[in-house]
Amino acid sequence: MRLLMIDDEQTSFEIIKATIEWKAFNIVPEYAESAADAMEKIKEEIPDIVLTDIMMPGMDGFELIEWIKTNSYNCEIIILTAYGTFEYARKALDYGVTGYLLKPINEAELKELINKAIYNINQNSRQAGHVNAVNYSLPVRLACEYIDKNYQEDINLNKISNYVSLSKNYFCNIFKKETGMTIWDYLIRIRMEEAKKMLLETEQKTYEISERVGYDDPSYFGRLFKKYTGFTPIEFRDSSR
Repeated sequence: MRLLMIDDEQTSFEIIKATIEWKAFNIVPEYAESAADAMEKIKEEIPDIVLTDIMMPGMDGFELIEWIKTNSYNCEIIILTAYGTFEYARKALDYGVTGYLLKPINEAELKELINKAIYNINQNSRQAGHVNAVNYSLPVRLACEYIDKNYQEDINLNKISNYVSLSKNYFCNIFKKETGMTIWDYLIRIRMEEAKKMLLETEQKTYEISERVGYDDPSYFGRLFKKYTGFTPIEFRDSSR
């Protein structure tokens, strides 16, 4: 798993990095010095867990969390802050984050939240295979059908929310509540399953399969595929022969 910590003071990252035996969690911790830096890394790598400070120059931590949620990046989010006000705690709960930690970080509390985040990730992964087997509300069923038919296209949240005639935020909330995953997770799952079929049943090149499942950038497709399956596309094809 990948963990991204965002804090304008790198010393905080170094302390947390040294505090926990990350290998025991099978986690690779990485660092971003600002929300803008984090956004680029999230788009490129899609971390499993995000630890973010609140008070940072430019975009603050809550604005970053809102950006993560709006763009349907499925990250477990833990807030780190030196400010223990009730207002901050209430706002953190409103954003549905995994947890809220005060600096200086208590090692036991951080480990507890990391375990909680890993549990949530594993639960969502198990639920992901059952989205089509349950009776969901009409908007959720329509969204799934739309993706199943159009996964090759440039799909975004605006298109889907317009298709089901709901606001983006409301639609994202009901989709996650009913399916246990984000709409982004569902789209990736459909694309990766189709890619797996093509790798096993055709001789198409990786870049051709990437384009056919909706990704113009084969490198990005390769990173997503490895995160989803544990293999690169070539390794997946070779392992079946």
